[in-house]
Amino acid sequence: MLLFHSFTLHREIWGDFYQNEWFQSFYQVFEKGHLGINLFFVLSGFLITYLLLWEQKQSGKINLVNYLIRRTLRVWPLYFLIILFGFFVFPHLPYGIETIHELWRYSLFLANFDELLVGLNDSINFLTAIWTVAVEEQFYIVWGLLIGLFTFKKKSMYMIFFTLIILGSIGFRLSNYDAPRVLYFHTFSVMSDLGIGGLIGLLAFQNRLQGFFQSLSRPVIIAVYIIGLALILFEHSIFRGPFISVARIVPGLFFAFVILEQVYSNRSFFKVDRIPFMKYSGEISYGFYMFHCIAIYYWAMFFRDHQLTAHLYQFLIYLIVVFASTYIAAMVSYKYFEQPFLRLKKKFK
Repeated sequence: MLLFHSFTLHREIWGDFYQNEWFQSFYQVFEKGHLGINLFFVLSGFLITYLLLWEQKQSGKINLVNYLIRRTLRVWPLYFLIILFGFFVFPHLPYGIETIHELWRYSLFLANFDELLVGLNDSINFLTAIWTVAVEEQFYIVWGLLIGLFTFKKKSMYMIFFTLIILGSIGFRLSNYDAPRVLYFHTFSVMSDLGIGGLIGLLAFQNRLQGFFQSLSRPVIIAVYIIGLALILFEHSIFRGPFISVARIVPGLFFAFVILEQVYSNRSFFKVDRIPFMKYSGEISYGFYMFHCIAIYYWAMFFRDHQLTAHLYQFLIYLIVVFASTYIAAMVSYKYFEQPFLRLKKKFK
C-alpha cells in the first residue's frame, strides 16, 4: 500500500515526470498495490473467525463483552489518534489545511462512506487509509454479535452466512458495475473478501483444508502463484462491464490460497516468515499502515520545496525515506502508545 500511495497520491508534485518511461514501468507494477487491501480483508476474516470459533470450542461460548473490549483496545486508540490529528492538529501545522471530511462519520466507523461522499475532492487525502479500518470494525461488530449471540450447533449455518456475504457482494457489485468509487469503497462491495476469509477460517477450524494443502506438490503451488498473479496483472483486460462484479473474487480467492499455503503446506517454495524481522514487522503493521499516508504527504512537500522532483533517482530516494520514516513512526507508536493498551487485553480473555 505504501508503494501504491507513493505513486498515486500528490501526482501533481512530480509533474511531467509521470510520463517518464521508467517511471511508467514501475507504476504499472506498483499500481496493483491497492490489492493489499484485499489481502488485508481476507486475512482479517480468516483470523477473527478462527479465533472466535476456537474460543467457542474451548469455553462453550463466546464472551461478547470481552471480545468487543479486545477489539477496542487493539483498534480504537491509534484509529482515534489519527482522527484527532487529521481534524484538530493538522490544519494548524505547516502545509496543513482544514479537512472536508465529517468527524461524526469517522467517529462511527463510517469513514468508507465519507470517502464515497467527499473523498474525490480531498487534495490531501491522508485520512483515506482509515476507510479500511472502518470496514473491518463494521465486520468485527456484526460478525462478533452474530457468533456471540447465536451459537449454532451446526457449523453449516456459518458456512451459509459467509456464502451469502460473498454472493450478496457480487450482486451489489453487479448492480453498481459502472460506479468505480462505489465498487472500491462501499462495504457491500468489499465484504466478499471478509466473507472468503471467514469461510476459509471456518473450514480450517474444521480441519477440512490441512490435508489438501499438505499434499500439494511444489510445481502445483508455483503454477497457482503464476496463474493468480497473471490474473491480477491483467484484471482490467479480463473483467470488463458487468463481469467486474466477480473481479474482486479472483484476488480474494488467490490470497486465500496464499494464506492457507503459507500456513499448512509442507512444500512451499518460500515461507514469508523466513524474511528477517517479518514477525516484528507484522506486529507494527497496523501503525505502519495508519502513518504511511502522513509520511507520504510531508515528504512530498519537502521534495517539492527543494526541487527534487525531476529525476528517477530522486523519486527512489523519496520512496526510501517515506518507508524508513513510516517504519520508525510505527515502531515508536507500537512501543510507547499501542503496547500499553495491548497489555490490557490479557484481562479480557
